[in-house]
Amino acid sequence: MMSLFSISCLITFFVSLLFAFFILLNNKKSKLNIFWFLTALSISIWSLGFWGVVSSKDYRIAYFFQYLLDFGGILVPIVFFNFIIELLGLWGKMKRGVIVSWVTGMVLVGLSFTPLFKKGLTSYQSFAHWVDPGPLYALFPITFVFFTIYSLILLITTYKKTDNKILKGQIKFIIFAQIFGFGGGITNFFPQLFKVYPFGNYFVIVYIIFISYAILKHHLFNIKVVATELFTFAIWIVLLTKVFFSTSTQDFIVNLTILFSVVFFGIMMIRAVIEEFKQREEIEKLAADIKKAYEVEKKAREELEKLDAVKNQFLLTIQHHLRTPLTSMMGYTDLLLKGQFGKVPKKIEVVVQKFQSSTNELIKMVNEFLDITQFQLGKRVILLKDGVDAQEIAENIVNSLMLEAQSKKINLNFERIQDDCLIKADPEKLKAAMANIIDNAVKYTNQGGVSVKIRRSGSDILIEVKDTGIGISKVHLQNLFGNIFERGEEAKKTFTTGRGIGLYLAAQIIQAHNGKIWAESEGEGKGATFFIQLPM
Repeated sequence: MMSLFSISCLITFFVSLLFAFFILLNNKKSKLNIFWFLTALSISIWSLGFWGVVSSKDYRIAYFFQYLLDFGGILVPIVFFNFIIELLGLWGKMKRGVIVSWVTGMVLVGLSFTPLFKKGLTSYQSFAHWVDPGPLYALFPITFVFFTIYSLILLITTYKKTDNKILKGQIKFIIFAQIFGFGGGITNFFPQLFKVYPFGNYFVIVYIIFISYAILKHHLFNIKVVATELFTFAIWIVLLTKVFFSTSTQDFIVNLTILFSVVFFGIMMIRAVIEEFKQREEIEKLAADIKKAYEVEKKAREELEKLDAVKNQFLLTIQHHLRTPLTSMMGYTDLLLKGQFGKVPKKIEVVVQKFQSSTNELIKMVNEFLDITQFQLGKRVILLKDGVDAQEIAENIVNSLMLEAQSKKINLNFERIQDDCLIKADPEKLKAAMANIIDNAVKYTNQGGVSVKIRRSGSDILIEVKDTGIGISKVHLQNLFGNIFERGEEAKKTFTTGRGIGLYLAAQIIQAHNGKIWAESEGEGKGATFFIQLPM
């Protein structure tokens, strides 16, 4: 009959092996699960070796199991130390410590096969076989205690520093399990060192169960998973007990076969329940996220609708309030200059002319601003009329800019053609668009000149404005007519008061005429050519 000690070793072996594969199958890709699998596997090898040593009648068989015992026992604190490093996320800081742990473990494993580590086996109290330590055997318990205490220090230090509640909970369970498990394991060195019975071996199984619980703790919050796990574990323990108390070899084989079968199907059942729980958690989380996102989107849409309504009302109101006083200002300055209020002194006349010019520029800016807002609001800004002469509009713009071109000592040419260039257009808006393009060409040209051409192209007319000015980079060329266009540094130096909205407005007007507008340039400093294509 087996002794209580050998039964405890065998139970620890089965439970360790069971939890090792259970944890690994739960998540094969997790490094934490892999390290715990290796730790539990090392304990199961150590326990199996212990069982073989204390149960075997034959010395050679017992000595073979002693090798297993030493191999598993040496690896337990090493792999556990690496498990703690992974759990606490200390790989970056503890690389050297990890290397030292594995080198130490490999050296001890190598020594375990020599007489320096163990001389052989001897009897001790009720045990027929127990290790007879060699001169270097003390390195084994020293290593065991060192890495056990080091791991415990790391756990306690991290527990004090971290705010992660889940990690704190896991650390508490692991510290409790480590005190019982490793404390019990250390007593297995007592017979060979102090001639004291290894009473703590019975606590090792507590270590396995509690650390596995700590790893899977999040699963145990679900009552269905809890019930499944507890029910399955209860069946395993009952069947394991039946194996130990088998009355014959045949009975032992039958009970062992039933145990392995139930363990296999139990693991499958627990995994299925855990997977179902995970999927339900993910679905619930996804549903909550969708609901939250929908509420946020709904609230944002309502706020945007309110803001849009306010903006529309503001723009409709401001049209009248901006244009009316400016029109009055232009009217009064015109009357002053015509002498309607008496003769104006020469000095005052010059000031009034400057005032009128500034007011005229302000009116242009206001009109551009209002036109842009109308386009953005989707309002109908263009009122098309038949028989509009595009050539006449272009020529008038060129004539109005001639004085500015002469002051800059650059050429400004317009090439008229004999063919009719009558189109369906809004004369005022088209003039504003074309004026923006030609005016820009004059403003951003300091040497050479600007030429304006109109020609027929099939059923369209093509207006070409070519200059020898500052040119356009490829980067700016891509978004030249966008509402987010930002003028380049050279453009800002050449014409400091530019607003950067003229090209956007011109593009909107031309598109509203069912036309096209684009620009070409070989780069900065190489001039540019603008094209406006309109249907006849």
